Amino acid sequence: MPTYSYIAENPEEGCPSCRRGFDLRRPMDRAPLTHCPLCRNPVKKLISGFSTPKYTKPVSTSDAKKAGFTILEKRCDGSYERL
Repeated sequence: MPTYSYIAENPEEGCPSCRRGFDLRRPMDRAPLTHCPLCRNPVKKLISGFSTPKYTKPVSTSDAKKAGFTILEKRCDGSYERL
């Protein structure tokens, strides 16, 4: 389930939670919140970054085998040979 961040549209009128911002885990099929669940003042959804994996080195054949993958190599006749 993704985590969404919200903050008060007008920070002077919100509760301490929505003034500094809060995070909620919600299903993707639900509409975004329009009001704070505590004080019922209007909130807006924040745009946040997302995590992407970073590889520092190419995955080697031995690393892939240790992870449980089957390694195949294509031969000149179009067939594959297991390494």
